[in-house]
Amino acid sequence: MSELVTSIEPALSEQLVAAISRVVGPGNVLTGDAVEEFRWDALGPWRGFPEYDALSPHPLLVARPRTTEEVSAIIELAVQASVSVVPYGGGSGLMGGTIAVQPSVVIDLKRMDSIIDIDYENRSARVEAGVILETLELALTGEGLILGHDPWSLPIATVGGAISTDSLGYRGAKYGSMGDQVLGLTAVLPDGRIFERTAPAKSSVGPDLRRLFIGSEGCFGVVTEATLRAFPEPERRILRGFRFPRFEDGFAAIVEMHGIGLTPALLDYGESPTANGRAGAATLYLGFEGFREQAAAEERRARRICEASGGKPIAQSEARRFWERRHDIARGFAERRRQGGARPSPAGGAFDFVHVTLPRSQVLDYRAACGPVLERHSVRAVEYGIWCWPELFSVTMTADGADARERLSRTVDELLSLTREMGGSMEYCHGVGVRLAHLMAREHGGGLEVMRSIKRALDPQGILNPGKLGL
Repeated sequence: MSELVTSIEPALSEQLVAAISRVVGPGNVLTGDAVEEFRWDALGPWRGFPEYDALSPHPLLVARPRTTEEVSAIIELAVQASVSVVPYGGGSGLMGGTIAVQPSVVIDLKRMDSIIDIDYENRSARVEAGVILETLELALTGEGLILGHDPWSLPIATVGGAISTDSLGYRGAKYGSMGDQVLGLTAVLPDGRIFERTAPAKSSVGPDLRRLFIGSEGCFGVVTEATLRAFPEPERRILRGFRFPRFEDGFAAIVEMHGIGLTPALLDYGESPTANGRAGAATLYLGFEGFREQAAAEERRARRICEASGGKPIAQSEARRFWERRHDIARGFAERRRQGGARPSPAGGAFDFVHVTLPRSQVLDYRAACGPVLERHSVRAVEYGIWCWPELFSVTMTADGADARERLSRTVDELLSLTREMGGSMEYCHGVGVRLAHLMAREHGGGLEVMRSIKRALDPQGILNPGKLGL
């Protein structure tokens, strides 16, 4: 077994460029300054990740294939040259999952942007991995359907990227994560072989190998096509908001709703502490959608539950504004990237977050324990929140000063250690990438070696996306 090269001789690089150009065409191979936008994703220097400064992304070239067969040929050439491969979608990942940590062929999948088929009868859409989620949503809407996955990054994220992190979106409370939408997929394995699997609604024929490529950040294969669930466009959508005097009150309402099987399509709950760290008012946004009678009945029962827990209805316009602006951050990010300014300096301050899964019985205790941890590291909480389900808890944090990133880094690691002690998981939405790779052994225990064994079996050279997932 040959080892991956960690530096590339110019002659080898030129040979690789020439060989890949014969596969995808010279106009679809980028080198030199043209690869700059593919060096980074949305992990930035303002995060609580001081190790960011030591990263030196090294895309040797960017290949822009049009077909699964071209992806296969590119990977085969990379294997022959012992050069690693990094798949790249919309570049919206927050954990550094697409950063080429060693000399790599970056495969930009955005030319693979065909919506192959929308099947209304079978409630599905067959699409290539480079399709932007918003483009797919608009196409489905034209056929009387919707996509169940609706993340903040909808205008910029690709189907393949969302599958690779098993991300979660605003409609996740009702429809689940991106992985839950996948009925079938095609992926290119680390040796260039093509894996294809489309399953019916239910099968019992051994392990579901589709799951090997969901949430694995391109480490086991490059997803090139997927068949996704689609849902009927709701007859009615009702948006409501409630303000609670205490975080605990709104959380009790959320738990009660879930306890009776009342599942809103949208559930977004947040409390912004005051500048001195004291608890502030908490706001719950809810959305109910489906057939008319269902949406109306769910809204009525949820309103009674929220008001019984001390929630006061907020203006309808505020709830509608929240829904309409949910993707504004992504549009702003895309605009800054177009202007070449997506990576501002941290300028003496930093922010970070944790998105953890906890047993619902531990959520309030965990929230109470966060305060002393943040205070010890001179870090301020911007928001405590619940998203989709009562078990999904988040903290957004900021810190000022020259050592802000170091203090935030220690805070995040301490909070994630506490998460494991309370029987939870360290991330429910954004994946691992390089940001959380150092914590994978603590997260998985002996399960990490199982994943490493799978990686060695499929990818003995470590070709695909090295440095990610702690593999």
